[in-house]
Amino acid sequence: MDYKVCILTAGAGTRMGALSNNINKGILPVNFKAVISHVIEKFPKEVEIVIALGYKKETVKDYLALAHPERQFTFVEVDNYIGPGTGPGYSLLSCKAQLQSPFIFITADTLVLEDIPKPNQNWFGVAPIKETERYCTVKIKNNLIYQLDDKTKNDNKFAFIGLAGVKDFITFFDGLERNKEIAGGEIQVSNGFKNLIENKLVPIEFTWFDTGTLENYKETDKNFGGEKKKFDFSKGGGDEFLYFVNNRVIKFFADEKVSANRCLRAKTSLRGLCPEIEGHKNCFYSYKKIDGQTLYSILNRQIVKNFLQWAKINLWRKVELNENQKESYVMACKKFYIEKTANRLKAFYEKTGLKDVNTLINGVQTPSLKEIMDKIDWVYITAGIPSNFHGDLQFDNILVTKDPISNLEKFVLLDWRQDFAGLTDLGDLYYDLAKLYGGVLISYQLIKDGLFSFDMNGPGVYYNYHIKNDLIEAKEEYESFLIDNDFVNIFKYGLIA
Repeated sequence: MDYKVCILTAGAGTRMGALSNNINKGILPVNFKAVISHVIEKFPKEVEIVIALGYKKETVKDYLALAHPERQFTFVEVDNYIGPGTGPGYSLLSCKAQLQSPFIFITADTLVLEDIPKPNQNWFGVAPIKETERYCTVKIKNNLIYQLDDKTKNDNKFAFIGLAGVKDFITFFDGLERNKEIAGGEIQVSNGFKNLIENKLVPIEFTWFDTGTLENYKETDKNFGGEKKKFDFSKGGGDEFLYFVNNRVIKFFADEKVSANRCLRAKTSLRGLCPEIEGHKNCFYSYKKIDGQTLYSILNRQIVKNFLQWAKINLWRKVELNENQKESYVMACKKFYIEKTANRLKAFYEKTGLKDVNTLINGVQTPSLKEIMDKIDWVYITAGIPSNFHGDLQFDNILVTKDPISNLEKFVLLDWRQDFAGLTDLGDLYYDLAKLYGGVLISYQLIKDGLFSFDMNGPGVYYNYHIKNDLIEAKEEYESFLIDNDFVNIFKYGLIA
């Protein structure tokens, strides 16, 4: 039968905390795929999907253009989506002109495990609940719904999950138009479904995951993702997200300039070294997923040696500057090393409430960070070595794959930095070298697995972390590379024993 699907994603997601500050809640990732993608993939590709838009509407449009270019979408902008009188009922009424056929509708914070049936009858998605006051609940007899109770305390056992099939769409919209009664500050869809009870409204039970609150969203992500890493390096503030969908990698940055500069660098200074950008829409960019393994997962001396020689030839190309360019470059180094470090330390102390004092660390009396910072030769540091750069070079951001023609080992750089203090065409060679060295001193991979300990409850600070033999060998190989290639400035501060 011919039918449409309507996804309601106009709401502001006020119960999602900072995660929805910059993005529509339907675009939040669940197991590295947007909630709305999980919904869309439940339906055949030939079905037209009507999407009710409101809050952060461009993030929905831009994501879908990159993630599902093969799909047919009709976007309806809801004029009022915040405050009293809004809600799913109002959003559906806004889509009425586009839904003059049988349709399925689903809210963008509803996920189910089961297949979703066609609207060849009027059906109502339900799931068992304990507290009825938050939901539209149902009374069922002879496998038919005979009463709907909207957000009241009662003894009903099943609640509406924001998913339903509407065969008799004229009757449905007639009921919704005639009764715009507000429940919980919103116009609810139950007003339309009450009109369908006489036409037979069948309950269908689903395994339901609600992503509409921060707590439920995190629990859903955990359930869909299986075993997660025990320590998450991501900042978690809603400023950036990563997606894997339809054999594509999609990145979101709240700052459009970050996304634009990453795309620019991928097409210029890092062209051929990182994935080719397939699409770019404001805060989002995408590229085809590349089969391979991270360097961390296949470490050995030879592959480290191969990568370092590759990086020396292909990545760390030195750049000659004239006098004016040198002055601008030094200013960028000062901004990057001095100002950024000071701002990050300030933010850290404000967030944690800790004081910058002398501290006993693993039994060693250690001066305050201010004392350490004062001893740094900033003139020397900010001189820099102008060259092409990656910006976050560590073994998790290096993909090892095979050249499709020669079948030889090939390196692809992932998650590159967007700029160096505003510069997109060059940075400091030693920033890449230092980043890489940090990743051979400490295994970020094992940190993610939770293989570290930390205690600051006593008079000092104690920490311990695990290192595997392959990383020790990688460190030895890297230090030999630094010496053999005269990258010995790193010795000045005793970074290598």
